[in-house]
Order: sequence, then structure tokens, then C-alpha cells
Amino acid sequence: MADETPPPEPGWTNVPEDLGIGALAVPAGGIDMDIPGWSNNGPASTGATAGIPGAWTPTNSDRPNRFQDMNTITASPATAWTTGQYIVLGDGSKAYWGGAAWTAGIKP
Repeated sequence: MADETPPPEPGWTNVPEDLGIGALAVPAGGIDMDIPGWSNNGPASTGATAGIPGAWTPTNSDRPNRFQDMNTITASPATAWTTGQYIVLGDGSKAYWGGAAWTAGIKP
């Protein structure tokens, strides 16, 4: 008699298949890909709020990876940030709003 197990539901996961040779078992029900930290994080960031360090908006959004991508980000406040304030980019570099443009580094 043939195996009558129905095919799996469509979809994907970033967890390796358990081939019976290690501890790579997929949790029951798979992984919720909407949880930040997995492949599908959130929408792209559209804003940055001053702080030490500052915060990206909207919450749980994907920050730009490079300084060159900062031209699409709206600073809050729109006036120059104060001494010590900065935002951390995806590549680990820092930037701050000078009042008219983004500048690399921490506000002196």
C-alpha cells in the first residue's frame, strides 16, 4: 500500500532540514518568520530619532546597511542633533543629523 501522507503545506523556512545526522530538527509548526531577527524582519526604516544611540522608525524596521542609503531617512527632530547623539546603521557605522544633511560618526 502506498504512503497516503498528504504533502506539506506550501511555504518555506530558513531552518535546515533534519537529515537524522544532527540536532537540526525543525520545531513543530516551523518558525514564525515575522519575528525580528529572522529572514523577514520588517519594513525598511523611514526615520531616525535622535538618541544615544537613537532609534529607527517604524519600530522593528530594517535600518539602512550603508551611509549612502541615509538619503531616504527622515531625521527627528529636523533640527541639528545635540552632542553625543547618533544612530547605528546595519553595517555598525554611526551617523547623525546635522540639521541639513546626514553626517558620518557621532555628533561632536
